[in-house]
Amino acid sequence: MRGIEKYDNLKEVMPNLMPVLRDAIQSEFLEIKKIDKECKKFIATCEKFPDLKKAEYVIFSQHIKKNEHKYERFVFIDEQGNTIRHISGAEMELYGLLGSCTNLHVSEEYVEKQIYCHDGECRH
Repeated sequence: MRGIEKYDNLKEVMPNLMPVLRDAIQSEFLEIKKIDKECKKFIATCEKFPDLKKAEYVIFSQHIKKNEHKYERFVFIDEQGNTIRHISGAEMELYGLLGSCTNLHVSEEYVEKQIYCHDGECRH
């Protein structure tokens, strides 16, 4: 939804997040999820990419088709929004190692607009 920010505290929670990533998350072009750091899959991935131990979140596109997954790029960031590493979909899969960002607050304006929207199309 144009002009409406999804999270009203994203800038405060992740002050170092690149503006282009922040805008893409707010417009729902990209998705942000919390990493389950206790997940065996994540622990194994850290053996291959040790710097991921510093990552708290991953930013990705929820619009990529499964058959195009290998072309996708994941952006791993720390708790302040600093980029830790980019990893391609050919190098790993995110399935099974993500959770909700419970520290991000969905704005009231966003929630209110969702009431009037269906399948991405708003009814006015």
